[in-house]
Amino acid sequence: MNLRRTIVQSIQSRAWLLLLSTAIILINTRTLGPEGQGQIAWVQLGLLLVTGASGFIAGGAVVYLKKVIPLRATLLPGHLWLIISSIGTTALGIQMGFLPQHHMFDIALLGWLQGIIIFHGQLLLGAQNIRAHNRLQVMQNAFVAAGLALVYFVWGWKHVDAFLAVLGLSLALTALLSFPPLRHLPQTDHRPPLKDVIRLLWKHGSAAQAGGLLQMLTNRTNFSLLARSAGNGASATGIYSVAFYALEAMWIVARGLAPVVHARTANNSDRKQRIRETRGILGLAVLATIPLACSAALIPDTWYAHLVGFGGIQPVVLRLLPAALAGAMASILAHHLSGIGHHKWNAYSSGLGLLVLSIGAWQWIPTHGIHGAAYAASVAAVMQTTCLVFAWSYCEQSPWLSLWPRWSEIRSSVLRSEEIQ
Repeated sequence: MNLRRTIVQSIQSRAWLLLLSTAIILINTRTLGPEGQGQIAWVQLGLLLVTGASGFIAGGAVVYLKKVIPLRATLLPGHLWLIISSIGTTALGIQMGFLPQHHMFDIALLGWLQGIIIFHGQLLLGAQNIRAHNRLQVMQNAFVAAGLALVYFVWGWKHVDAFLAVLGLSLALTALLSFPPLRHLPQTDHRPPLKDVIRLLWKHGSAAQAGGLLQMLTNRTNFSLLARSAGNGASATGIYSVAFYALEAMWIVARGLAPVVHARTANNSDRKQRIRETRGILGLAVLATIPLACSAALIPDTWYAHLVGFGGIQPVVLRLLPAALAGAMASILAHHLSGIGHHKWNAYSSGLGLLVLSIGAWQWIPTHGIHGAAYAASVAAVMQTTCLVFAWSYCEQSPWLSLWPRWSEIRSSVLRSEEIQ
């Protein structure tokens, strides 16, 4: 499949995801209000933590490692790790007070099911079956949207537990439907020992997923901080979560292009060609994000209130605009670095983002509430993306850094020392 067709199909799938995600959010907010939406956002934070930990073995590293490990050989260790991580991460998150204890079973079970879908999607991505990968994501959201409409408006069950029940059934069905496409994974007679497979998956997966987990925490830690802070609570989390979903909608093109960058970079040994492709895709992502961000910021708060059932969203969206552009760039650059095996830089940049966010949120949430959380998120996103630009230029020996002669000199010195070692 050529690059243009792959890009179009990925963006189309992201458009469907955006429509379905918007429908889910609107159904929830208008039915359960800001407090119900806040509780849901907090539970979903738990799911993201579980899937983040799952990715240390059953994650994106399988795309890069397919050159040395047959994709089929990763199935057994991946599924065993999914069970271990879902239980362990949920228990740890509740023990630390980061997650709601009364939803412990829900988080563990739903996180395990979501982990299966993500793992199988990465296997399909490794096989360059991007269409099947995208179809899984759209299918899951379609099931959730249809199920919520049924239980809320037909059966009249309007409660957070209703959402969790629908989400569980939707994830279970999508997980089951994710197995048949795996039949088309490449066959091979080479079966490396299980311990070698686990060692390589952990070595590369821990580096790759550390960045993903830190990135998720950078994006979502505000949900927990607002829910647990005095004077804010679940209602504040609900308002902020809707504004953050609007931010994620601005990334529709960038996130649609990111898997394309990952797959093509991982399969391209020509450095100049992959740099050229990524630069073009990066420009497309930024140019597409700008009008989306401006449109979201210009929508009056009364319109947001009419859509979701409560106000206070537009001011938060406005303060998240720097994060919109920075996040679009970060998504493309991070997937390029993952494709060439430099996962550690994603971890470094995400760790920097989380550190900046934590400091900013600690300073600004007590005084500025939801707006302070948005300020912290924007500053963190800009710092993270700046780090990624330098990392990408360093790893690919890009001429972008020729504007900083001293940095280019340092980079050359480091590269020479690595060759000597």
